[in-house]
Amino acid sequence: MRSAVLARLLDLGETPAREAMGLMEALGGEMRSLILASSAQDAVAAVGDVHLGVHPALEDPDPEIAYLAAVRLIGDVPPDLLLLPEGPLFEMIGARLAGHFGMSAVRDVDEVTAESGAIILRKGAYGGKANVRLRASGGVVAGLRAGAFPAADPQPQTASIEDLGPLAEGGKERRTVRDTSGDDLGRAKVIVSGGRGLGSREGYESLRPFAALLGASLGASRAAVDEGWASPSQQVGITGRKVAPELYLAIGISGASQHLSGMSGSRTVIAVNRDEHAPIFEAADIGLVADWYQIWPHLQKALEG
Repeated sequence: MRSAVLARLLDLGETPAREAMGLMEALGGEMRSLILASSAQDAVAAVGDVHLGVHPALEDPDPEIAYLAAVRLIGDVPPDLLLLPEGPLFEMIGARLAGHFGMSAVRDVDEVTAESGAIILRKGAYGGKANVRLRASGGVVAGLRAGAFPAADPQPQTASIEDLGPLAEGGKERRTVRDTSGDDLGRAKVIVSGGRGLGSREGYESLRPFAALLGASLGASRAAVDEGWASPSQQVGITGRKVAPELYLAIGISGASQHLSGMSGSRTVIAVNRDEHAPIFEAADIGLVADWYQIWPHLQKALEG
């Protein structure tokens, strides 16, 4: 089987990219690492044959630039299995790449095997309450769930460098305004998420200094996003981001199944909620039945002191 990992150079040191390479190593066969970069590098820590596609706009690409760069770097003959870490790059271009190359696109994949020339993928369904296995006889673009695969430990090696040349479509001017508030959730080690139980936008905003003191990223439940307290890019859940931090703190979040599915890759979960019957406590390693506004001043004093 011919497989390839597609990732940005900026993401290579992060766990999700190394997990994609670990899966590719486990599958064996012909392996390529296709890396998008804004400038050439002497050596790149990746697995298999390493191909570095270079264009200055890839420093912070819009979806069109990222798509055109990926198409050019992949070339005329795509791999049987194209692996992308679940996150912004897959969300921007995963389905579009599949359409371009006549492949299938599957996200939230947590297991991949090869069987009699077919690729078998497993993904969660019904809010993580069930698993579905999909059999693909053609090529597949797979978005991999964070935390589902052992990470590789690639060593720096010389890459084949390709200047991707002009990428913008002629005669068109593009101006992009992008919401970056949730960009780091997929690779965050610590996440503080707030929900409707905080009661107001001001309550949700009280999590911001707490997260800053912990060096954490700020997430949200769907309810908090629906209330307008947080950006959609900060939403954790089936319809938002799937995360796998070392520590996940859920403040004022009841624990709907779609949110639990999104945070299921977390190593340790701490929940704070006034409702002792909140479902979030069933998923928590540590649960505190308390009013956030009563404990936050004490936490703040301890962390700042």
